[in-house]
Amino acid sequence: MDTYKSQKVFIVGEVRTPGSYPLSGDMNLVEALARAGSTLPSASGEAVIVHGGNQAAGPTLPTQENDVNVVRVDLRDLQNGSLSSNAALRDGDTIFVPRAESVYVFGQVKNPGAYPLQQTNTTVLQALSLAGGVNDRGTTSRIKIVRIVNGDKKELHVKLTDMVRAGDTLVVPERFF
Repeated sequence: MDTYKSQKVFIVGEVRTPGSYPLSGDMNLVEALARAGSTLPSASGEAVIVHGGNQAAGPTLPTQENDVNVVRVDLRDLQNGSLSSNAALRDGDTIFVPRAESVYVFGQVKNPGAYPLQQTNTTVLQALSLAGGVNDRGTTSRIKIVRIVNGDKKELHVKLTDMVRAGDTLVVPERFF
């Protein structure tokens, strides 16, 4: 008789307790993430499931070669109750939760710093709110974004409704008295 091999899934990346977890019954993505203690605040808005097959001895990260075995799940859809995004898991699967890319908020804001962009459609106003908003010495009328485009630094004057990109630096100037 062959030795008993337990079925398992691997959870790596921006979760509280990454590791190998036993696959029980009809386990799905939500249950696996719950076992790993949920995602961290630094997590991006997606989970990547790599179907490694039962020959996988360890975690399998997504590559161009195994792209056909990769399923990308929008975690915001799951949080909003879209159960069609709640993928079923198989033995040897790896769930990878990548780190969110950051936007940097600098100048006359309450809490300057780097903030994870957990959704792709983030406006300047939303990025400012991540930093606690403009302080009493700042103004929203002359906000600039410093952005690297093809290796060149560009300064863009923006409105509160404009979109920010990963890696952008928002600069909130001091207001005139």
